[in-house]
Amino acid sequence: MNPILTRHLYSSARRNRFFWFLSLYLLGIGLLTLSFGLVIVVPNLTGSDSISMLDIFTGGRTLYWFSGVVLILTAGLIVPITALGAFAGERERRTLDLLVATTLKTRDIVLGKLASAWASGAVYVLAPLPLLMTGFWLGGVTSVELRLTLLFLVLTMLVSIAWALLISVLVRKTIAAVLIFYGVNFASLPLIIVLGTALVGIAEAWKYNVMLPVQPFWIEALIQYGWVLLAGLHPLTAAIVTEAMFFEQDSWLLLDFTVERYSGTSGATVIGSLILPSPWIIFMITALLTTVILLRLTVWRLGRTER
Repeated sequence: MNPILTRHLYSSARRNRFFWFLSLYLLGIGLLTLSFGLVIVVPNLTGSDSISMLDIFTGGRTLYWFSGVVLILTAGLIVPITALGAFAGERERRTLDLLVATTLKTRDIVLGKLASAWASGAVYVLAPLPLLMTGFWLGGVTSVELRLTLLFLVLTMLVSIAWALLISVLVRKTIAAVLIFYGVNFASLPLIIVLGTALVGIAEAWKYNVMLPVQPFWIEALIQYGWVLLAGLHPLTAAIVTEAMFFEQDSWLLLDFTVERYSGTSGATVIGSLILPSPWIIFMITALLTTVILLRLTVWRLGRTER
């Protein structure tokens, strides 16, 4: 086992702060879920009709996706907390020189920090996981959706920790790493939503604009359905759009779109058809490539620390 991971596991188990933070986190998740459950259950209990199986399936599915969104946000925002101080904290404690001077390779140091942050973060994902499984057991959710949700959680944890490690190795203060990381995260989701909404609006305006000539097929396809590719860049938007596209096209893998333009004389004219991968596939490929690139950059930057 990597010695950095071993040291981290021993030290984390002896800190009261870890257990207090986990307890407060679970308390917050429990209160949030209780409030959400009351919103669903109370109207059914006060109504004149009895609760049907359809109500149970609908409530289970709603609870499942509520829990899934909470877990994805946890994987992207809470899990990387430990990684943000991985190297910046070593600089503040003046122990980075000793760490680099050990017989461990730079790659082993980075992978050890990655594994230790992932082990700590996995606790925050596994702890409220029964809420997700409760929604699954109530029905209305398929096993494919469960596997995709778990895949989203694992990939989100990896890519968020990789980003945190790179930021931590570039700055000298942990507080600076925290501000940069959360600043980028809180800005990226609204940016993707705004860009995606703008692309949808542009696509509709472009489709019904008879003043502009028809462009080559790939330009028409990119303008009309580029928002599908953009949605795969963030785990939350990828999960939401994947679910919406499944209900629309009944496919988890490939999505079939019709590229068309409107003309004033003949109405909508079909230019061709376009096959795109589901957003979860785009997110999986993007997350894996991004994680590898970020880790290599972190190894390279850590290797130049003392030169």
